[in-house]
Amino acid sequence: MKKILLILFLASTLFAQEYVVEKVKGKVLVQKGTSEKWETVQAGDKLNGDALIVTEENSFVRLNKNGTRFVIDGNSALGLNYIKKISINDLLLALAMEEIRNVPKIKKSGEVKSTAVYGADVTNEDDIAVLENTLGEKKLNGAKLLAENGYKESSVIVAKETYRKYPATKKRIADRIYFADILADLGLYQEAASEYASIKKEPMTDAQRKILEKKIEQVNLKLAK
Repeated sequence: MKKILLILFLASTLFAQEYVVEKVKGKVLVQKGTSEKWETVQAGDKLNGDALIVTEENSFVRLNKNGTRFVIDGNSALGLNYIKKISINDLLLALAMEEIRNVPKIKKSGEVKSTAVYGADVTNEDDIAVLENTLGEKKLNGAKLLAENGYKESSVIVAKETYRKYPATKKRIADRIYFADILADLGLYQEAASEYASIKKEPMTDAQRKILEKKIEQVNLKLAK
């Protein structure tokens, strides 16, 4: 039932959003819907919520939707359907769905794992890791842009989805603490505590561990009240 509600929620907003590209600097690409083709973004283009925009270093794109502007800075990736306000309940529903998706699947006998990454014909595992790290990092940067522009709930959903699709990003301790802090800021102390506990399992510097332990102590105090 939860899965059906989430699908209906996302579908209701996905195509209702149309953005006009006001300004582009540098190299900015877009992937539309289920297409594996990357296209160059140009000023005047109109993009629906099914578009994924990727910017390179020293690039940016400014979008306008009914007078509301959003800038995607360099070295970022963001699906336009996430630029929206959502409720805490919708966030909790999305987090629950992420937990379900994270349950390991039993690989069937003879099943071949796909090595395709966004249309790239890649079979070398090292090359795949590079692609995953690059796009995963860009998506986390995109999630931060959401948070910085007031879309905190959406930013957490993007971050959690990125951790699942690009496991290497789970090692980015500072980023993970950043998004766990957002959960705490939103008053979702149980969810924040769970995320902090997950982060604690990863290798990190002594300074990072000290910061994390302090945050765990703070959120546990909140839960105890």
